[in-house]
Amino acid sequence: MTGTVDLDLADLSLFPATSEQVRESRSRYAAQWSIGRSLEAYLQRDVVLDADEHAANGKLITWVLANRNNPTGLDFLCSCETFRRTALVARPRPSPTLGGDVSGPQVEEVTAYAITSVYTPPDNRKKGFGRHMLRLLHWVLAPRSALPPNFPSEWGAPPDIEMLKSVGVANAQFSVLYSDVGRDFYDWCGTDPTSQDGWVVCGAMETFWKLDASDVIAAKKTDVRFARLSESDLAALYEHDARWIKEDLVRHARPGRTQLTFLPDKGVGMFVVRRTMDFTPDLQPVLPSKQWGAVILPDGAQSHTDALAQTSVPVSFVTWTLDLKTSPRTLVVSRLRADESTLPALLNELLVAAREEQVEKVEFWYMRPELRALAESKGWKTEERAEHLSAMKWYGDEQLDELEWVYNEKFCWC
Repeated sequence: MTGTVDLDLADLSLFPATSEQVRESRSRYAAQWSIGRSLEAYLQRDVVLDADEHAANGKLITWVLANRNNPTGLDFLCSCETFRRTALVARPRPSPTLGGDVSGPQVEEVTAYAITSVYTPPDNRKKGFGRHMLRLLHWVLAPRSALPPNFPSEWGAPPDIEMLKSVGVANAQFSVLYSDVGRDFYDWCGTDPTSQDGWVVCGAMETFWKLDASDVIAAKKTDVRFARLSESDLAALYEHDARWIKEDLVRHARPGRTQLTFLPDKGVGMFVVRRTMDFTPDLQPVLPSKQWGAVILPDGAQSHTDALAQTSVPVSFVTWTLDLKTSPRTLVVSRLRADESTLPALLNELLVAAREEQVEKVEFWYMRPELRALAESKGWKTEERAEHLSAMKWYGDEQLDELEWVYNEKFCWC
């Protein structure tokens, strides 16, 4: 592509990638994100993950910004990926009439998207292609009724709506991404060339504990009994947790606030564990650990299976993933279910697990305010994250200050 970017944008559009373009896209960004894996192992990991529940059956789509005259060529300018996911939105009900009953929020199941692997090759950078791709992505993911009435004329024709519906998009209530390029870039990727109505960073905090070799951490004497969780244990736990989250949205509703969240079931929460896989020399996948969480056993339960069978009351648990190829080596909590009575024991169990995994840091991405305050009272620190900044774009009538992304934890990262 040559010439002035502004004049060329009408020649470009966003297309779902062919299988050849998917491989080309992944081969391009492997140089930046493979982190110690060979290209062969990195591509094989994606082949394995493509068959997992979070991605299968069209939930994962690679998008390429390409010339309209050659949409299937391998010379596309940049690419990104989207995961279609089930989410919940809890809206306040209208104020009751005088003397009427006050009920909880209206909880609705919606479709939302997580955006990842936004990549422009070095030769195509600083030409506006990446930003244009993301601006077009709104016109791919959102229903047309949620977008401005007119597609920008300088961009040519909009993505074909019938094509979009055929691949299962154009139906988003919201979309999210995780910025590693600061707070502002994605906000300026709006629905037209000049609007700052893109993805807004929200809740990009971490509450953490740093460990060093001199720390002595042992399980404290307590009446609390734990069961550690394997990879295979997580799916059943998250299936229960998705139902409990819906109940939580009613219980923790805030007046005048619309709350939104992804759900950890249907393979979403499993992804952050599965993506840690490495490979043997014959390309057999292997995970770096056999334990990925801990659940507090209620009275009478001898295992996590027993605990889940007692479904009248949600169990308290913590699950995690491992970032072992970065510095510092980190255990990141993927999902926390706790209250002020169970959090202290879970925090201690986390530190015991962290020592077993030989990590240098433990971090939470989201905690309810009362739990974060309790953790801080026990020496945990809270700061804004330096990377993976969670950012959200809402395709609805509510204003940004009316929205709250709850359970903005690592489980929904991609």
